[in-house]
Amino acid sequence: MLGLGVGLLIGGLWPIVVLVLAGVLVGHQLDGLLQPPARPAGTTAPAAPEPQELAAQQHFARHLCALFIEVARADGDLVRDEVRVVREYFAEQLRYGPESLELVRRYLKEHLARPPTLEDSAAACRDELTMSARLLLLDALYGLALVDGQLHRAEQETLRRIAQGLGLSEAQIRSVTARHFGEAQAHYTRLGLTPEASDADVKRAFRQLAAIHHPDRVAHLGPGAVEQASRRFQEIREAYEKIRQVRGG
Repeated sequence: MLGLGVGLLIGGLWPIVVLVLAGVLVGHQLDGLLQPPARPAGTTAPAAPEPQELAAQQHFARHLCALFIEVARADGDLVRDEVRVVREYFAEQLRYGPESLELVRRYLKEHLARPPTLEDSAAACRDELTMSARLLLLDALYGLALVDGQLHRAEQETLRRIAQGLGLSEAQIRSVTARHFGEAQAHYTRLGLTPEASDADVKRAFRQLAAIHHPDRVAHLGPGAVEQASRRFQEIREAYEKIRQVRGG
């Protein structure tokens, strides 16, 4: 319209035509600059969480943080690597954004000063999580407990209480522990034992088998015999170490 008005003031057919076309071109470019950028095909704008949804998320995060704190405190104070595991769980598994992660940090700080009861937090997570999510949570808690490379007795007992509070069966618990320690039954079998064996039985069986299969005992039979004995000796040692990890010994 501006181009048409200027063209009429100047007069003549060609000035009017040229100025109208110029006005259309400039107007089109301005429209493009003022409009918001187009989203890729098939995507939608992220919806802001509803107040009720946000409140539920905060409530859930509070109980999750309580469980993480219980496991972290089982073998002493919360350390940097344990904080990293907690943040990774919320960021990667639950897809929490920066603002929600800041909320997690605040909850962790609060729980360190005044921790809630483990049973209440586990029950809340049991009621609000699906079975698959509960197994993922227990898996993350095992990862937290193993940050220092071993599972201490106190951590083992805490994880057992949490798993029971989450309503997990023995088979489901074994499915999680097998991911971190391998299949426990196989480790006991290598030592000629069952999972019901006492700690003293495990230690005694390891020492006896290690003495029998030590490579030095077959050195006179040649390199082949030494190699086979070394392989068996290593299997026995690994089985013993895995059982110690699982038992927190």
